[in-house]
Amino acid sequence: MSSLNLNNIYVGENGRVQLSGGSSNIDFVDTVDQMIAARRIPADNLESRIEKNDEKLVALKELQTLIGTLKDSMANLYGATSYDNSKNIFESKQIFASSDGSTAASLIGVTATNAAESGSYTFEIDQIASNHKLSSDTQAVAAGADVTGLTGTGEFTITGGTGSASITVNAGDTLQDIRDKINNAKDNTGVQASVIKVSATESTIIFTSTEEGVANRMSFSDDTGSVLQSLGVLTDATTIDAANVIDDGNDALIKLDGISVTRGSNEFSDLIDGLSISLYDAEPGTTVTIGIEQDLNQAKTAILDFVEAYNAVQSFVNEKTFVDTSTGKASDDAILLGNSSVKSIEAALQQIAGSFADGVTDRPGKDDYTVLAEIGIDFVSYGANADPTLSKTLEIDETALNAALLNNPGEVMDLFLFRGKSDNSDVSMTSFSGKTSAATYEFTIDASAGDINSVTYDKTVNGVTTFGNVATINSGSSFTTEDGLKLFYGGDKMAADTATITTSKGLGSQFFFELDSILDDENGLLSQEISEIETQNTSYGDKVDRIDERLAGQREVLMDKFIAMESALARMKNIQSSLDELMAAGKEKS
Repeated sequence: MSSLNLNNIYVGENGRVQLSGGSSNIDFVDTVDQMIAARRIPADNLESRIEKNDEKLVALKELQTLIGTLKDSMANLYGATSYDNSKNIFESKQIFASSDGSTAASLIGVTATNAAESGSYTFEIDQIASNHKLSSDTQAVAAGADVTGLTGTGEFTITGGTGSASITVNAGDTLQDIRDKINNAKDNTGVQASVIKVSATESTIIFTSTEEGVANRMSFSDDTGSVLQSLGVLTDATTIDAANVIDDGNDALIKLDGISVTRGSNEFSDLIDGLSISLYDAEPGTTVTIGIEQDLNQAKTAILDFVEAYNAVQSFVNEKTFVDTSTGKASDDAILLGNSSVKSIEAALQQIAGSFADGVTDRPGKDDYTVLAEIGIDFVSYGANADPTLSKTLEIDETALNAALLNNPGEVMDLFLFRGKSDNSDVSMTSFSGKTSAATYEFTIDASAGDINSVTYDKTVNGVTTFGNVATINSGSSFTTEDGLKLFYGGDKMAADTATITTSKGLGSQFFFELDSILDDENGLLSQEISEIETQNTSYGDKVDRIDERLAGQREVLMDKFIAMESALARMKNIQSSLDELMAAGKEKS
């Protein structure tokens, strides 16, 4: 008894069921599959390339993210310009406060922006600004009861720091109604009201200016009737009852370094550039000393973040390009080994990390810093037994870095930032580009009748001078050099003027613009590399699809041929069987 091998049953695309090798004893389905598999080897190779490319894409995009983080770490370390120095981490300020009376924090609050100059100030707070506040007489009625029987009806005008409004009191109105009418007009008057329940049968109404100071004091007048006089707010049609004044609504009075200053608010934002001052309480005779100093911790944190981000990039490159020097074999993770874009990026970053700040020179008697190693940042010493992932990374001597920041913060700033120094106070740098040189620019500004007519300049770079360059005049009072240095002219523009601008290009600036170029969406090395691989994968995928489409047709043709062969063999076997039966019958008759 024979058994049926179900694995040899084949169903074609046309729905026909056929036993593979039923007549020939050849498993033609498996044979065709092997033939097609052999013909599909080019597609298999393409799919292998796609798989490797996908691994490269994952690695390159991770590297792109790490480089983006490195660029972000340079945001406050490359010298971006701003009118208030808010983008200069080296100008961050910290505040120290002391008092010879109550604690300074209970009397005054001070915040500083980067625009604040370092220094010390003494304050005496004689009086803080207050809201003008007064009350009515206590009314012998509940807050929600009709008071018009007591006050009568009529119209009064209420005036505050914002303006005036007319309030009408009708028959049946309560104190709460009067309050609501006043508060509905609050935005127009700068006066608000509240009702105080003194007892179950007594209430009073409180009037308060919404802003502090003398300029926001309230005034009232009974226009028709005598509502406010009946309430005890006024003694006559316009005079406030002094007995019901709760707070006069005073201005703030302080002494700053002995100079008397008056403001209508307890918030001083215009007293000292870069400082916002809040008064909390007055204490005449008490001196509060406020010290403003550079917050070097913020600069140090930014530098530490830069080194950490740099090392993350280099360690990742080390991992993805690692070759065991003892065996000469690449690691399984070395998916980016030999990638020219990665090599170029690595070389560019190492070159900047080990190079000089451009235009920053050693001056006699000055501790000018021109390389990172001078402030304690250097490449890791890499010996025979060192961790290969640390190769070409940076390490920090924090003691040296702390000393540099503490003793020479300006020189550390020059080491990192792009700097522009002018000999003319009317000419200042407002921005620059990655193409802007470390150079000396000597400008001649042709101005008359309130306009800048033209700006020409001589430019000296590394001792070589080009003469007669022409700047582009922008709208307003600014102009730009051909290499992207943008300047603002604040002179009267009624006569010719000159200015010399000396620029230096710190390492932070060099890093920032190199990283910006690498990450450029269109022309950056990484973007182009990723785009090229993605395009390659698309092409490979299209080729695989075409091969599979062609092989599907070939497989069907082969299957049809084998099925035809099986059918022919089956017919031959039937004929042979019939002949065998005839021959056997003939023998029996004979």
